[in-house]
Amino acid sequence: MDFYVHQVPNFRGKWRILSPFAKMVNGTSVRSGYGSFRLGMDVHDRTFQLGVTARYGTVVSNEVERLNPGDCFIDVGANCGVFALLAAERVGPEGLVVSFEPCFSTFAKLVRNIHINDAENILPFNMALSALTRPELLDNSAVGHSGRFAIAPDAIERGGERVMSLSIQDFPGLLKLIGDRRILVKIDVEGFEHSVLQGLEPILALPQTCGVVVEVDEKNLGRYGVDPQAIYALLYRHGFSWTNDVDAASHFDAVFHRESPLSRDQQVSSAFPLEAARRRTARQENGMRWVHLSQIAAAVLLVIGGWMIARTGFSASAPPAEYFVEEALQSHDIAQVRTRLRRSPPAVYDPQEVAAFTRIALPKLPAGWRVIDVQLFPSDSGASLQMTISNGKSASMSLFAVRDDKVAPSRPDVMSRNGTSVACWQEGDLAYALVSRNPPAEIDRLAEDIADNVTS
Repeated sequence: MDFYVHQVPNFRGKWRILSPFAKMVNGTSVRSGYGSFRLGMDVHDRTFQLGVTARYGTVVSNEVERLNPGDCFIDVGANCGVFALLAAERVGPEGLVVSFEPCFSTFAKLVRNIHINDAENILPFNMALSALTRPELLDNSAVGHSGRFAIAPDAIERGGERVMSLSIQDFPGLLKLIGDRRILVKIDVEGFEHSVLQGLEPILALPQTCGVVVEVDEKNLGRYGVDPQAIYALLYRHGFSWTNDVDAASHFDAVFHRESPLSRDQQVSSAFPLEAARRRTARQENGMRWVHLSQIAAAVLLVIGGWMIARTGFSASAPPAEYFVEEALQSHDIAQVRTRLRRSPPAVYDPQEVAAFTRIALPKLPAGWRVIDVQLFPSDSGASLQMTISNGKSASMSLFAVRDDKVAPSRPDVMSRNGTSVACWQEGDLAYALVSRNPPAEIDRLAEDIADNVTS
């Protein structure tokens, strides 16, 4: 496919001619014109076509190319991950890329592309960013062009996808994860940019945030009752300067830089100043429970409801459903990345409180084992819960749980995937998976012990 995409001259219908073979070629990796990374083919998506052929222009890519090893790139409206993957190459293993993509089907492509490239420094989140943490409706009616999906400014006649939006004010853990890394932000959300910038103000207030690349489209912004001047004013207030020249166009990427740290007065005047975030963190470290993504996400998902999908019958001896195993492995991989990237001791979590939010019963862990991390993941069946558990001796393990009946045997069944052991079992309408690189026999013993101790 590399030859066809990059060597065959463009002609009208070049992509359409592949349509009859979509089932065969979709997902096949092909090199992106923006770098050495690869993207899974998506014949019918115009957004993918622009990304793989490097026809999104050079404004964003030029800024990403300026990133240094160890930097942080925040990608809001990541789509399938074109610029996130380019940034991952630039910032290297010590750097961090945080990607936000609210559309679940597009998010799945983002995660697929992360795995294709073994990009272990990308943390993907299936959510939108905005001024307020709340459920939103995503207008996904732009068939064939996922890059035009957008938060609906008004009620839509039919369809749409319920997504959750998050304000960074409610996610101080992200500031802790970023640490002292130099930050570049990219925003492309089809007119919702001003609300995203409001939600990002704790990031903009950080003195190491050196640049923002934001799409400006006067017509799209108008759908949300704002104009380009509102974007400029917000960024100017945080000490940024507009640095790139643009033609008299109504649609362009604007680049803002801040070469020197904010002054103390500017920090104090910020909507959510860094010092306030630090004070909150200090209080939390002195005993208050850290506001964690999994708790926020779970609370929002309870408001909007889960994505429950009816399943067919499942016998006690049948193997686990493949999608369930893949979700468990995926959550384990992302948890391992979080552990490697964390620059401070993990927060103290109350797993029972998280369980109450998600309505997922948690088992009592064997003596000596404790929960060291908890987070929420989207899955085919709704909100899934991933806990990293450790006994302080052997390698940490992931305990994955989702409310989905008839997808696993009634007793733990152990399998091995590329050196990783997975034990799956079912308890009523809850499915569990224990994931680790420990030997299968060890996983089996622990899974049997855990399976006998589900609290409800």
